[in-house]
Amino acid sequence: MITSNYHTHTYLCRHAQGKPEDYIKRAIEVGYKEIGISDHGPIFSNSLKRMSLDEFHQIYLKELNEAIEKYQYQITIYKGLEVEYLADHKDYYQYLLNYLDYLILGQHIVFQNDKVVTVYSGMNEETIYLYAYTVVEALNTKLFRILAHPDIFMFSYPKWDEHCKKVSRIIIEAAIKNNCLLEINANGARRGKILNENNEERWIYPRLEFWKIVSNEYRNAQVIISDDAHTIKDLHDNATLGMYKFAKELNLNVVDKIF
Repeated sequence: MITSNYHTHTYLCRHAQGKPEDYIKRAIEVGYKEIGISDHGPIFSNSLKRMSLDEFHQIYLKELNEAIEKYQYQITIYKGLEVEYLADHKDYYQYLLNYLDYLILGQHIVFQNDKVVTVYSGMNEETIYLYAYTVVEALNTKLFRILAHPDIFMFSYPKWDEHCKKVSRIIIEAAIKNNCLLEINANGARRGKILNENNEERWIYPRLEFWKIVSNEYRNAQVIISDDAHTIKDLHDNATLGMYKFAKELNLNVVDKIF
């Protein structure tokens, strides 16, 4: 039985739908015991559109607190954010945690020669290592409870090679060292499948080869499965159910609570 989800977006990120209350009502309906709302947090980068800091304080927290007051006896509700890590804003993440229960590291960008590169385009042998080192630096702060879609660095570098293997191990070991949960992300499954270099069907993420390394080499790694809901119907949908089957087949060490 699926009892929780901690990766949930709202309309404030500009590419999702619904307010916190909408997701909370759906979570109660499907039998979840806990839910975390964790929309994309304010970020000091023009390359990504996120909620503003004013919206965080004046709208996001207000709507969350109102929903907690209304539904606290029906479901446990946590306040979170999914954020990018920017090395020159380290104090900012602790500032956010003053208002929240947890942070998800959702790294979608790296900086190469002072230019922003996203995981969705332009990843190469150099930038996938930059991605790994950015994740390591972020997790070493011990401020992040979940590492979202840790295999997303292959989105625009889909060929599974020795570099991917090295980058995967760097990321997995950093998560273990810093007691951070590795996330199997259902939203990747919603994107459909690709053909890999061996003409085999694979999700872009969760990438089977990455999770086989976790299964075969890092049995102590803790894994969490997330809806990564951007619409109400994403909660407890077929993609999420498929991720639980995926994890079971690999015999991964899945946890269902973050605290």
